[in-house]
Amino acid sequence: MQTSTPVDTDPTGGKTDEILEEQAIKDPEKARSLIARENAQSENDARLPELNWPKKLQILALAGAICLIVLMILVAGAVAGALFVIDKAARLKLPWPPAGTSTLTLVGASLLGAAAWRVGQAVLRRRTTRASAANPPESRTEDDQNPVGAP
Repeated sequence: MQTSTPVDTDPTGGKTDEILEEQAIKDPEKARSLIARENAQSENDARLPELNWPKKLQILALAGAICLIVLMILVAGAVAGALFVIDKAARLKLPWPPAGTSTLTLVGASLLGAAAWRVGQAVLRRRTTRASAANPPESRTEDDQNPVGAP
C-alpha cells in the first residue's frame, strides 16, 4: 500500500495524488478508499477544539476581579475628591458655620452632576430623534430596496 501527501512525487516526477486519482478511476475499490480518506480528513479538519472550561472560568474570574478593583479605585477617587472639595469649602471665611458650607457644597455638587446628566441624556435623545426623523419608515418605498435578481 502506498501513502502520500499532496507534495509527494514518484520517481518519474509525477505527483502521487494524480497517480492515485488515475488508479482510482480504473479501480472502484481504490476510489472508495480515497473517498473514505478524504471524508475522514475533512471531519478532522471540521472539528472544533475542545473547550477548556476551568481555564475559561479562571480567566473570567480574573477579569472580574480586575474590573472590581478598578471600580473600587474610581469610587475611592471620587469620594476622596468630594471630601477634599468639602474640606476646602469648609475652611472658607464665610458668615455661616463651616458645616453649612460643607453641606451646601455637597448638595450643590450633587445637583450640578444630576443636571449635567439630564442635559446629556436630552442631547442623546435629540440626536436619536433627528436621525430617525431624517429617514422615517413611511418615506421608504419598495423601489428603494434592491429586489432579488435585479441587474
